Amino acid sequence: MLSAKDKRVAQIQSSYVEEQQVKAHFQERKKRGLARRLSFLCIICGILFAMFTSIFISQNTVITDKEQQKKELEKQLSTMEKEEGKLKEEIKKLNNPEYVGEIARRDYFYSKPGETIFKLPSSNGTN
Repeated sequence: MLSAKDKRVAQIQSSYVEEQQVKAHFQERKKRGLARRLSFLCIICGILFAMFTSIFISQNTVITDKEQQKKELEKQLSTMEKEEGKLKEEIKKLNNPEYVGEIARRDYFYSKPGETIFKLPSSNGTN
């Protein structure tokens, strides 16, 4: 470790020199510990950043899917509400005896006493 030139130079052996060597050694250990702690902290921050980014992306995907599903369900709701309105109107009509009689004569060929029913071909070519 010491070269031939360094062996010729004698070091002063005093308490001050020893204190300075101990102090320098302590400072060096302190710097290495700080570097290790900072490296560890950077690694932890990187891992947390990656986790939060992954969570954000997955939540964003889920939200987009849910919004699309909501739009589809709203369309389905509007068509069902229209159908409900038609069915309620049909219920009102079916409570009317004249309308029920008209349907019975048209679809089931019922007739009033003394009435003759003639079925004419429809205008669009179907029976």
